[in-house]
Amino acid sequence: MILSRALAKHRISSGEHPKWVAAWLPVVVDGAVLFTILYLAFPWVTDLLDGSSLGLVFAFFFLFYFVPIQIVLIWSALWAAKSRNTHDDNDQRPE
Repeated sequence: MILSRALAKHRISSGEHPKWVAAWLPVVVDGAVLFTILYLAFPWVTDLLDGSSLGLVFAFFFLFYFVPIQIVLIWSALWAAKSRNTHDDNDQRPE
């Protein structure tokens, strides 16, 4: 989310419209970084939840794994789409 947002803001301010791969590669990197962080925390979390009820385990993984991944990927995708936007508001002037 941080990488894609920073790159998109820079591209938008400079008026650059990147190709599809250049806009969406930071989204993949953001997702990979978050996935790696959560993967490294997985053993600690499973030790912490060992012996807990199954419902508590599902709730924990939903709140601390699924929700953050969705937030990061959606926010990164929005910035990637904004950086590729070639729409100009001046084209929409009524005549």
